[in-house]
Amino acid sequence: MRWTKKSKMLGAVLLGASMMLAACGGETSSEDAASAEGEKITLRAATGLSPQHAWWAGGMEPWMERVTELTDGQVEFETFVSGELVAVPDEAEAVENGTVDVALVLPIYQPDQFPMAEVTMLPLNHSDTLIASHAWKALLESDVELQDGKTFTELQFDQFKVFPISTTQEYSISTTGKEFASAGDVKGTSLRTPSRIHEMYAKQTELNSITMPAVEMYDALSRGAFDGSFYSIADWTGYGFQDLFKYTVTGINFGHFNAFIGMDEEKFESLPENVQEAMEQATEEYFEDSAQIWMDRSEEVKKMNEEQGGEFVDFATLPQDVQDHFNEGIENTWGDYAKLLEDNGLPGTELVKLWRDLMIEQGGEVPQKVKDM
Repeated sequence: MRWTKKSKMLGAVLLGASMMLAACGGETSSEDAASAEGEKITLRAATGLSPQHAWWAGGMEPWMERVTELTDGQVEFETFVSGELVAVPDEAEAVENGTVDVALVLPIYQPDQFPMAEVTMLPLNHSDTLIASHAWKALLESDVELQDGKTFTELQFDQFKVFPISTTQEYSISTTGKEFASAGDVKGTSLRTPSRIHEMYAKQTELNSITMPAVEMYDALSRGAFDGSFYSIADWTGYGFQDLFKYTVTGINFGHFNAFIGMDEEKFESLPENVQEAMEQATEEYFEDSAQIWMDRSEEVKKMNEEQGGEFVDFATLPQDVQDHFNEGIENTWGDYAKLLEDNGLPGTELVKLWRDLMIEQGGEVPQKVKDM
């Protein structure tokens, strides 16, 4: 056959069309690829926190490494920290809009979106990182129906696949030098409050509440702009507070900040079954380790602070009127938080009672008034 210019052009068109059809017929979406057993999967993971933060270094990073091990390298993570890709507290939104596949989610920073997540910040008579962490995990996994047949996780985090991670160490009150020799010394003390619950507690105990990001606290405290803060001792070194705080009350608990490793639920369901199982197994294996790092760091920070002239005072040694003043605030704050949620159509009383029961089951202690709720 003699190929004319016209026939050559027609042949080229037909060849191109057949190649496009072949390509379309063999095209595999990312989700289809992810569903293939043994297919290489790269997941984008992020946090706005520093890579030295206990939640990343002691929780999410080992979790990712274990997932990679359990899948024999099938799953790899491309990581972004310190706000390189996502800033605090935008991690949840980044998971929802697909900017990242998995992230360290800090729901307490977004009370408008996750109003019930603050429950772990309720003050207690006694707790520690392991007690609170196991109670938080139990709350996330609870099948107790709180409202409209839905559990806590279904009410707050239904769009996420939630992998529990530890809470922080308990929050303490620390000042740059002001001491509490009487209830009158407590009243009027200016403290930075990290959550709405702390603001409620401050109101109950006549503390002055200061709201500002943690990253701005060092300069403000150095200038004497306020007296101190509710904060976790184990987290001081991230901001240099071990050099500033001189007086810390221990032996009373002002709540635990929480977090979780989160994925979009549909994204998780699209992964091969062996990958899903690896993620679940890694969570169980490393959960307590992610709590222990807070406790270990706390002891190190205390030593550093004492070397700088810091003092740690046990709550039980404070004058009785100071103890009574603080304890009354604890009792009333539980009721205030429940009412706040109820006023917004949420199951506040049911939630705080469930949290109370989980804390007690794990070894925590709450005031008698809270037990009688």
